[in-house]
Amino acid sequence: MSVQTLSRALALVFCLSLAGLSFAEAPVIHSGGTAEQGLVQADLTEQWRLGGEDDEVFFGTVGAVRTDAAGHLYLLDGQLSQIHVFAPDGEYLSTVGREGDGPGEVRRPNDLFITPDGTLNILQGFPGKIVKLTPDGLPAGEANYAASAGSAGQFGVLVAGRSGGDDIVLAGIQMTMAGAISEQTYFLARCNRDGQQQAALLEKTHTINYADFRLDEGEMDFVWGRLAVGSDGRVFAAPQRDQYAIKVFGTDGTHQMTISRDFTAPPRTEAQSKLARQVIEAVGANYPVPPVAITIEDTEPVVGNLHLTADGRLWTQSSRSDMDLPDGTWVILDVFAPDGRFEKQVALRGDHDPARDAINVLPDGRIIVTVGALDAFLNQQGAGTDEDSGVEADPLSVICYKLK
Repeated sequence: MSVQTLSRALALVFCLSLAGLSFAEAPVIHSGGTAEQGLVQADLTEQWRLGGEDDEVFFGTVGAVRTDAAGHLYLLDGQLSQIHVFAPDGEYLSTVGREGDGPGEVRRPNDLFITPDGTLNILQGFPGKIVKLTPDGLPAGEANYAASAGSAGQFGVLVAGRSGGDDIVLAGIQMTMAGAISEQTYFLARCNRDGQQQAALLEKTHTINYADFRLDEGEMDFVWGRLAVGSDGRVFAAPQRDQYAIKVFGTDGTHQMTISRDFTAPPRTEAQSKLARQVIEAVGANYPVPPVAITIEDTEPVVGNLHLTADGRLWTQSSRSDMDLPDGTWVILDVFAPDGRFEKQVALRGDHDPARDAINVLPDGRIIVTVGALDAFLNQQGAGTDEDSGVEADPLSVICYKLK
């Protein structure tokens, strides 16, 4: 289970859902199990690193890594409710935002995105809202998601957000309560910058009965961490955890194509199952009543994180990204061409742990690795680390690499 996917799951409060998804007819670009150019091993050249035991820079957690047109790096610290801003060469520039309920302040933010005008948009999870800051960190207003006119005040959670050119893309939950019954609606939607929905992309619904409350990993699943938006505004999302199928939506919300490939999900290892249960138990601690039962899946999500580079290529992690690795490499990324063809697989040389270290491929091709991301996030949630795993928690640090 990838670090970003874990962080999105843990951000959900009072949410479970189960429903079928339906899509308009669109071409399926299907590939076999082997990429056209095969497996390529790539060297990483370190550009700079931040944090760790011997650095003055301190990160509580790194919940999002974003960049602007000038190449500046913005790191969202969900624990400190701040954004750390660095120059392309890693020089510290500023820290903006703070915890609170006043203008420009947030509590436990889930995500960050930057619109083309440079506005920093921080997603507060619950109660869900978008807190806007100028590039200098000054308050620039707020926005709320609204599925329709007059619905912005509904009880809800915002989990993920992306800039989509003139629009924004939001994922979250709307809910209504009646006694012990909670009606849940998970959504992925294209919205204007005020949060008003322009096109519904994906949706799931479920009724929760807190009188017989159960947590099910599969039922909780949605596109929270399996989401990317290109510079052309197209939305890429993998809605089903057990299929290698990535839906692509145009700027008008139409389903343009599905990218897929042959894939067999491996069974979870004992360590993966233990970690998954640990995560769900941490989620359960956020609910108004304790769950009477917890169910986890037998496999990891097939598709993990999605990343888009400026040339239109899609980079993905899968549940096999850390399997059958060539000597001296630590993760394999699948790369798809702009037209959906399975172009190549890239094995990155190095010794990071893809289960505990988060990876982000930036639009300009730089690769950011957050070392110790999983353990830092679990500690924030009060879940702690797995003392029986034999893995010593790394100090939280951020490393910028360039592909040779």
